[in-house]
Amino acid sequence: MDKYEHGGNIYIYDKDVIDFSSNINPFGFPECIKDSIDIADLTKYPDVNYTKLKNSISKYTELKSENIIVGNGASELIYLFVRAFSIKKPLIPSPAFLEYERAATLSGGNPLYYRISEKNGYVIDVNEIANRLKEVDSIIIGNPNNPTGKALKRKDVEYMVKEAKKLDLPVMIDEAFIEFICDYEEYQSLDLINDYDNLFVVRAATKFFGLPGLRLGYGFGSENLIKRLEAYKEPWTVNVFADTAGRKIFDDVKFMKNTRKYIKEEINYLTKELKKVDELVVFDTQVNFMLIKLKNRRVNDLKEELLKRGILIRDASNFRYLDDKYFRVAVKSHCDNVKLVESIKEVLK
Repeated sequence: MDKYEHGGNIYIYDKDVIDFSSNINPFGFPECIKDSIDIADLTKYPDVNYTKLKNSISKYTELKSENIIVGNGASELIYLFVRAFSIKKPLIPSPAFLEYERAATLSGGNPLYYRISEKNGYVIDVNEIANRLKEVDSIIIGNPNNPTGKALKRKDVEYMVKEAKKLDLPVMIDEAFIEFICDYEEYQSLDLINDYDNLFVVRAATKFFGLPGLRLGYGFGSENLIKRLEAYKEPWTVNVFADTAGRKIFDDVKFMKNTRKYIKEEINYLTKELKKVDELVVFDTQVNFMLIKLKNRRVNDLKEELLKRGILIRDASNFRYLDDKYFRVAVKSHCDNVKLVESIKEVLK
């Protein structure tokens, strides 16, 4: 398996599969953007300042447009953060999204890692992070974390950011999955950016709004931090389709509420059913995917058997500190979730 391979690569299989490897909103994208393609004007450059798009995000988050930057997916903003701050030794709590490490190493960096304890259910200990800050030049962290599905409360995030600020260390928090949590307001850190000018928060339309093909990311920071990022950013990285859709999706409150309710119900179902399988260790999650460990088998064998049944899971062995016993599955339709459970039971019986 490639060191930086992701889920969602359905194109290498010669048949249709139910893709549990990609953790996208099972509802797909909001209906409200269906006419975005028709009204997008391809004969003009996008607004290089993305004024209307930022206004839409501003209304959604109650932050000023000056505190917002947009990009070609969250991944562009992750790489931009690393470049703009010349980051060489970030502390990355791991296992974590692989692009954090890749962004740093491609810039000539050598990340340090804090191993998140499996014994504690993969809950990040912010005191452990604070104790390592003198060794590093920044922190890059997923909240909620991928692939573990666990999130830090806002007070713990603030403690970490505050300790980093004492040493003048920038902190990037990736909140790509935070909106899947029912009480996500208790976890999000957007209201910290006015007090901590070392904080950069990243989100994306990819996961929650079901738009991975559109590539729309957005980030938040103090005015000075955003200006610094903009100085390193290429122009027009958000195309007119993403710009037009992004002006609408944040108004669809019903879509958001329905998503959170559905994810909570289906994660409860999957957790309950998969914990009945003796061969599995199922880690509790707060989002739309879950990490699972095989007790006595290798994930590649399970993956091959499930592929025969038209199901694709995410081999998680290329995440740091995980091995060939770990895999990740996302929430799909209830019918597909039932099929996943039944197929896993059948293979592991």
